[in-house]
Amino acid sequence: MAPAPPRAPGPSASAPSTAAPPVPLRYCDDLRAPLQTHVASEPQAPVHRNEWRKVMAGDPVEINPSIGSGYKVMSVAEWSGRWKRNEDFPACLAPECGGSDTREHYFTQTWCRGKRLWASESLCLACHSFSWRSYRDPDFKTPEQYEKELWEGIARS
Repeated sequence: MAPAPPRAPGPSASAPSTAAPPVPLRYCDDLRAPLQTHVASEPQAPVHRNEWRKVMAGDPVEINPSIGSGYKVMSVAEWSGRWKRNEDFPACLAPECGGSDTREHYFTQTWCRGKRLWASESLCLACHSFSWRSYRDPDFKTPEQYEKELWEGIARS
């Protein structure tokens, strides 16, 4: 019977780890262009536009399916109660407000070849204004744009 090959020494439990785990890049870190901002009394994002008009008019809106069914007249606080706060951008952008009691109702992001495109919209519960923030890396291209430029370059050569 052949002897077993020597085992490589593993890390000991008492040896301190010298390498810290890498911190993942977040959507709002290391921005290379200015944020685009907008403040409005109605949402800019396509979701919740009709419901917002109904809430402000006192008309019934559809109940969130995860908590029930049917329609109900709701206050702004009740209607937006299940939305989360965006800790990265908590402040309201309305010049007369500047409050920090906001709830994010819309967020979308796209990462393509390390480049970012994102948009966020929050409702301020103090002044009922919607704060829109969006960002696009200067050299961001969708996969379709990238492929089109690649094939146009090949066709020219």
